[in-house]
Amino acid sequence: MEPLVRFPDALHHAPLGRLIAIAGHLVEQHWGRYLAEHHGLTSAGMRVLFILAGTGESTHREVAERCFVRPATLTGIVDTLERDGFVERRRDVNDRRSVQLTLTDKGREHAQALIEMIHSDRPLTSVDADPAKRAVIREFLAELITTMSDGAIGRLNPDKESTDMTRGPRLC
Repeated sequence: MEPLVRFPDALHHAPLGRLIAIAGHLVEQHWGRYLAEHHGLTSAGMRVLFILAGTGESTHREVAERCFVRPATLTGIVDTLERDGFVERRRDVNDRRSVQLTLTDKGREHAQALIEMIHSDRPLTSVDADPAKRAVIREFLAELITTMSDGAIGRLNPDKESTDMTRGPRLC
């Protein structure tokens, strides 16, 4: 696929935070298209499949909590997954108010195929094909995620110039 815009010089001089934001956006778009075209899923639907693949069966409320959405928001996602044959809803025999979610055979097959693809760890670019560079990228991203998680961004020192991520709000 041909890139929409070519700015090699501009990219080489862009702040690191900006590059991360652009790369994240493009990867998310690419992944979303892949999921839709090859699996008939959205990213939200995929997350539900992954949760159910790991738990076997969960309540609607438990899945919503693990997806970090409200139960009402999850309803539409599950409606689509159920309509497309990925998920089944079952009333809990002990508590009729509780709805259990479980994967169908189709949902299990798609979840397994996606899990295998993700865990294949194929290089995304020629840069991460180099094991030494891949290790540095992995270390950087893990530290970035850890630093930015759980409100830790407030601990960044905007006056410190050790990384581009600390140079003000240039993440978007």
